[in-house]
Amino acid sequence: MGYALFANRKLYYTNLVFTLQSRLDNIMQEKNRLLTFSANITDGMVSAEELAQDPANFANYVEFLNGAAAYKDADEADGGMGTRVSEIGSVVYNQNPSEENLAAIAELLDTAVNELYAKQTSKQLEVYENQLDMEQKKIETKLTAAQNELKAVEQAEGQAIENATPKYTGVGNS
Repeated sequence: MGYALFANRKLYYTNLVFTLQSRLDNIMQEKNRLLTFSANITDGMVSAEELAQDPANFANYVEFLNGAAAYKDADEADGGMGTRVSEIGSVVYNQNPSEENLAAIAELLDTAVNELYAKQTSKQLEVYENQLDMEQKKIETKLTAAQNELKAVEQAEGQAIENATPKYTGVGNS
């Protein structure tokens, strides 16, 4: 009967190991998504190809693009670059108000501001990745303990089954 108790504990630890391994898999997938996302925004731009090749991060790209636009338009007091962009635009307009020149400068400014925003976003991603690393280490520790306990329970279950099984000593032997 003792082996039945061990079988119950074995099921518990088997399920725990599976759950912990699933959580580790989820963390690894999340880290891979973050890595891809981070690599794609490094230049401050998100191309259609990057969006198409990484649909799992679509919401992150949309948030990044919206955030970059808001960063460009927000005043410095609000944590943005709008004031500087306006000042630079005014200087450029006063020096050479041609449409070509203004368009070229606007494109350069957009690229520079998007790169700055990408750097800020990358720092936030690093913080999140560090949190995932810490969570991964905690889960790995729990997983190791659960696997060790599962081995011990399996050994104890085997011993209990062996002890509960009658032994055949042969014909005519008592």
